[in-house]
Amino acid sequence: MGGPVDRLRALDLAFLDLETSQAPLQVGWTLRLGGRPPSLAALRRHLDARLHAVPRFRRRLASAPLTLGDQLWADDVAFDIGRHVHAVRVPAPGGTAQLRETASALLSPVLPVDRPLWSMHLVDGLADGWALVGQVHHALVDGVAAVELALLLFDGLDQPGAGAAWRPEPPPALHRLAAHAAAHRVRGAAGLARSAARALAAGDPVDAARDASRAMESALRPAGPTSLAGGATARRAVAWASTPFDAAQEAGRRHGATVNDVLLAAATSAMAAALHRRGERPAAVKALVPVNVRDGAQTGGAGNHISFLPVDLPVGEPDPVVALRRISARTKAAKARGEARPLAALAQAADLLPAGPRRALTRTAARAVSFSVVVSNVPGPPVDLALLGRPLEAILPMVPLLHGQALTIGALSYRGRLHLGLAADEVAVPDVVDVARDLERAFDVLRVAGPPVPPPWRARARERRAARRAVQPAASR
Repeated sequence: MGGPVDRLRALDLAFLDLETSQAPLQVGWTLRLGGRPPSLAALRRHLDARLHAVPRFRRRLASAPLTLGDQLWADDVAFDIGRHVHAVRVPAPGGTAQLRETASALLSPVLPVDRPLWSMHLVDGLADGWALVGQVHHALVDGVAAVELALLLFDGLDQPGAGAAWRPEPPPALHRLAAHAAAHRVRGAAGLARSAARALAAGDPVDAARDASRAMESALRPAGPTSLAGGATARRAVAWASTPFDAAQEAGRRHGATVNDVLLAAATSAMAAALHRRGERPAAVKALVPVNVRDGAQTGGAGNHISFLPVDLPVGEPDPVVALRRISARTKAAKARGEARPLAALAQAADLLPAGPRRALTRTAARAVSFSVVVSNVPGPPVDLALLGRPLEAILPMVPLLHGQALTIGALSYRGRLHLGLAADEVAVPDVVDVARDLERAFDVLRVAGPPVPPPWRARARERRAARRAVQPAASR
């Protein structure tokens, strides 16, 4: 019978279809850990003993015959942990700058497709602790799934099968693959029909159609040209920042916004400063914000369960509080209209197509949806973690860049802080460290900023209304 049928969905495959030699599409991270680093052999043994909990980390891409070009994850019969976990030593003095340069180099190459699509590097030689730089292809996980899978690799895992010898299973039999592909497409078509019926039953069909039209118009509206939207090399430069998570939450509450809105407002200020350094002063830049579309019954799991929301960042607005309120109003309206749904539905529809038409649809959609920056926010682990007894101190994410893009910003909460990771095309954004500093400063400004002061004309209008109410006869009140 063979092993399980672990099929890639269209959205998983999209990250393979869109990958180029200049745009490796893997989710990356740099973990800062305390204490003395373990030996490479000890780290390999530790991770190898836990991979039973993340079976896709031992599977590689394989074609699925008789299934209209489907692809699946199949056990790698030549799997060797030594091909995935390596060690490097940074040059003295081993500070943040050296770690940043090392992480940038490690996160730049495309992962080889002849093995499971992930790698980790133990980074030694730091003056303070050690680091683990890792990456997993976006075809394997989205940001939420990456966090949930990473949790399984840390200390405290206690599941049946831990430490048991692993033996690769043969690929599923052809008749199982064909039956699975047929059943999947039938279920997918039925699911699309049910989703459409629920959408129509939930409200006025005319309103639903209007909202869907607005969502597509927003996604397809061209992003204005800026120097921050023109990546041309595979060389990545990463930079990091952080801010107290409670302070970001409080800033959001004070202005009726979410932490994600505060992140977008801080990104707006940082991008405005970067553009000003280049002599550019656009009114707005277009951001693409990944949105988790798992339903309440789903945990993260492997694969991708995301859609995308386009948001205009008002980089021409000098008042950060006004910018925050404009962003908050925009995201609330977008969520109320379900603007992430059309792209999610497009991914569902693509999942029913053979390989050729699916790939053409993916690339056409990617060319049509233009944007200047990706800003992603993922909830981090809710508890403190350790690896081989060494405390995990910080998780610094890296969101990949699509071909032609120059900058991404990722955020992840852990141990009371919002950790920020920026990835940039090294040539297009040589000042990515300055952008990270501007991002941190923007959070500081939003943390202490009060509500915006109303303009004088609005204050006078309120005074006149109050005066009229005060002189009204009691009987009319």
